[in-house]
Amino acid sequence: MQLGSRIRTRRRHLGLTLRAVSEQARLSVPYLSQVERNQANPTVTSLAGIARALGVSLNFFVPEEVHETVVCRHGSGEDLHVHELPYRLKSLAGRGPNLQMEPLLISVAPHFSSETSTHLGEEFLYVLSGQFTLRVGEEVFELEAGDSAQHPSTAPHAWGNPGDSEARLLWVGTPKLF
Repeated sequence: MQLGSRIRTRRRHLGLTLRAVSEQARLSVPYLSQVERNQANPTVTSLAGIARALGVSLNFFVPEEVHETVVCRHGSGEDLHVHELPYRLKSLAGRGPNLQMEPLLISVAPHFSSETSTHLGEEFLYVLSGQFTLRVGEEVFELEAGDSAQHPSTAPHAWGNPGDSEARLLWVGTPKLF
């Protein structure tokens, strides 16, 4: 349930009007109405006033954190087939609605170079074998087995395998892609 809905449900359960809660919370009626319709995000100070007016703690409005553990056993990772990509991907994580990271095992063919891209998120990679070139902005990094790199995905970046043999890397990114 969204924050606004939780506030409205609690207010109605108590039989309080928007005006009564807004006065106790020291907020305007139109603003409280916007918050209840999820059209405005209250500050912590405003939310504390609303909580006080509704007789609850701030924790009432914060959904309980879900802890999800996913184990992916050797050999059980899913091969991902993305026809547009000229490299092989293997998912190293399970599926879950609360998972934020995407860990992949990527096998890159010799002499492959990607196009420059940008997107939301962050990327981490660890070279397991072979040679790997990473370009972030104007900087170029020549990486080999045992090297790692991390960068914001919002920076223009491209990568490739300049070597004569396949390169393998562990790649972890956000947000989850598959």
